[in-house]
Amino acid sequence: MPSCLPHGGYTLLPAVLCTLAWMASLVQDGCDYARLEGPIVKNITGSDELPFLEIGFLAYRVPEQNPIDLTWQVVYSGPCRPYDPELEDGFWVAAKAFAFGALVLGGASALFLWFNTCFAFSLGTWRWAGCQVLFAFICQSFAFLWFGTSMCKNTENTCTLFFGSKADIAAAIFWLVSAIMIFSRYPKPKSNSDVIRQISEERIPAQTSPEDVPIEGNPDAKIDTNGNTKSSSENEGADTMTKLTDAEII
Repeated sequence: MPSCLPHGGYTLLPAVLCTLAWMASLVQDGCDYARLEGPIVKNITGSDELPFLEIGFLAYRVPEQNPIDLTWQVVYSGPCRPYDPELEDGFWVAAKAFAFGALVLGGASALFLWFNTCFAFSLGTWRWAGCQVLFAFICQSFAFLWFGTSMCKNTENTCTLFFGSKADIAAAIFWLVSAIMIFSRYPKPKSNSDVIRQISEERIPAQTSPEDVPIEGNPDAKIDTNGNTKSSSENEGADTMTKLTDAEII
């Protein structure tokens, strides 16, 4: 039966971190992973005026020159242009595969961890979720093999980190921290007795005395200190006998 946070609030931390990592890996638009400078810019675009390009795994974006100060700026609303397929090498293909694997594993692990806020996980299931997160971190790390492509390794060209690669660094850190939190601690789920005790405490305040608890079927009945149930007539009779006894003693 589902319940709210059966493992406590600790499980929210890795779930939130995985969600942030997955969102960070999604914010890039496909052509803002790195900035490319060098003679390769002319080979890609056919223009010797462009000083740099913003490039990604699938496409690139060219800058535009400001007519006022003649500086080159990138218009992010502009379209991304596809590459010539001949530019791709083994590092390029591997980096795209690892980036896709990180996106799939990271999203699946984030969704799976949110189920833990309503359903109790066994130790094996908890560790299995941690393995998913760890593999997402590994795939995200190996996606940086893209900087080992022949285009970037050429000494005349320069590939530097840009928005997309920096977002992937943040995603990798979030996934690593989340995996460490999962493997370092398994929060034991609450037992049925704990759940029943919690519900009872919510329904009956702690300061309520046993005499104030109503008895089903007899609203006038009360509970004495020994746990016995007495009606109001019995209580009045007991008070009368006590008074008579006191009078005889006097």
